[in-house]
Amino acid sequence: MKKDSAIRKIDWQEYSRLCKLIAERTKSDFRPEEIVGIARGGVIVGATIASLLKIDFFPIKFSRRVSEQVVRKHPKLLVPPTAHLETKRVLLVDDFCKTGETIRSALREINKLKPNIVASAVLARAGQFQPDYYAIYSGGGVIFPWEESPRLGQEFEDEGVPKK
Repeated sequence: MKKDSAIRKIDWQEYSRLCKLIAERTKSDFRPEEIVGIARGGVIVGATIASLLKIDFFPIKFSRRVSEQVVRKHPKLLVPPTAHLETKRVLLVDDFCKTGETIRSALREINKLKPNIVASAVLARAGQFQPDYYAIYSGGGVIFPWEESPRLGQEFEDEGVPKK
């Protein structure tokens, strides 16, 4: 089976379609009560999906970077989740995932707040990690409308060491 290695450029029209797809799937399957978006791209996606579903949105932020420079092997929690998630059905949203490390870290933090249940969703996935919901698979990476360069998800491919 041939791997898809082309970089996929997503325009605003496709972005809207993909968000609607995730919103429709999660509304019928999961019925979220709150959405948490992982900053940066997940905030854009999460706020859009929350607006489509007419439910509350809250951000969470993890980062390996300081001023756009990769300085950490693993993502560090910078903005914790809100306590409003207790006993709720929470949908955790990001724009892109490959290894799932950030999503798993966010799930751990959210679960500390004792939600009823948490599911994860991304617009685009690559690699082995599979969130509960995703709109597309793009092995070659993606460029979202708010970005200038592709999201390849390969900054920490070799044993967690930043690529130079």
